Amino acid sequence: MKTGTIVLALSCVLMCGLMYISFRPDTLKMFHWFKFFGILDYLEELQHNPARVPFWLLYNLPDGIWLFAYSILIGCIWNFKIRDCWMFVLVMPFICIPHEFLQGLGIMHGTYDSSDVMAYLMAIVCGFLYIYFVHSLGFKNVDRVERRRTSTGKLVLTMFCFVLFVLLAIGSDDTVGRISASTGDVNAIEELR
Repeated sequence: MKTGTIVLALSCVLMCGLMYISFRPDTLKMFHWFKFFGILDYLEELQHNPARVPFWLLYNLPDGIWLFAYSILIGCIWNFKIRDCWMFVLVMPFICIPHEFLQGLGIMHGTYDSSDVMAYLMAIVCGFLYIYFVHSLGFKNVDRVERRRTSTGKLVLTMFCFVLFVLLAIGSDDTVGRISASTGDVNAIEELR
């Protein structure tokens, strides 16, 4: 169950990353990182016309899938015990959802989108349902003493997972410069989205 959960979460992140690379503009911070590592030229060949993809599929669904992947990984780390992991799961939406509203007020960088808020809420509900059902199927009898002994390691893994997903969120943020893979120049443009 744990291996399946890790594969599912990584597949979700990979799918979202491929959507961003293939259809989103190169004003995302991740494209600057790709340029730094010298792989921007190769990835530019994967880009397609975003007009072929519905807006919600390109801009809202990846946010929800990203948060779902985070939720199930945290659940996996804590043996799918909701009592042990709920606060770690809720940390991310308690950052993301207020950030969305602060964007609407013009306090934070970005554009408010109520569909993003809905995607976050649906992701959290689906994440908790996943954790609950996996726990019901195979983790009801995990020894509580063993869980307590390894809680320090689980906290370290939880913090690593949190930092990793924050970096993914930062990488998907729009910047104000478009990168040209052929020249490596950064041209100032208005933020897209």
